[in-house]
Amino acid sequence: MRIRIFSAALMGSALLLAAGTTPARSAAPDHELFAFSSDYVDTELCGFPITVHSDFTNMIIDTSLLTGDGTLQLHQRDVETWTAKEVTLRVNDHYTIFVDSVGGVPETAKHVGVLDDITGPGGEQVFFRTGEAVYQVVFDPSLGYYVDGPLVVRHGVRDNFDAAKVCAAFG
Repeated sequence: MRIRIFSAALMGSALLLAAGTTPARSAAPDHELFAFSSDYVDTELCGFPITVHSDFTNMIIDTSLLTGDGTLQLHQRDVETWTAKEVTLRVNDHYTIFVDSVGGVPETAKHVGVLDDITGPGGEQVFFRTGEAVYQVVFDPSLGYYVDGPLVVRHGVRDNFDAAKVCAAFG
């Protein structure tokens, strides 16, 4: 389930990365807002259906348009509800991705903030990860755009995602 959820956020980010790699002729930073909602049923994570509602927002500020050098900032918010067996888990992720480009080519992507926050009924923490994660940016030819590649460094509070713990939170 997390792969599918993160892939939607990543796809939105990656598409913007691809769009932001072509230098334009503008002195001021470019500002854009990208937002979408989605609903689906996940049947893979726990072996029982989980209804997912997601609201994803990405505010983009690109300072690399004039020269191809600079930073693309992706201020992302992903708020979700996962419901199964009459229990609802809440996802509340708020983070910024700083993509540094040189010569119009993205080199690193630094994710900073509350990267993953899943809480259960009564507010108990099911999964939590915060801090900073820096990735090398690589071009994925099968997708046709840039994506997070190998992890370079990670700092902060890092819980390991445990699917069994998430599934158990549904009762």
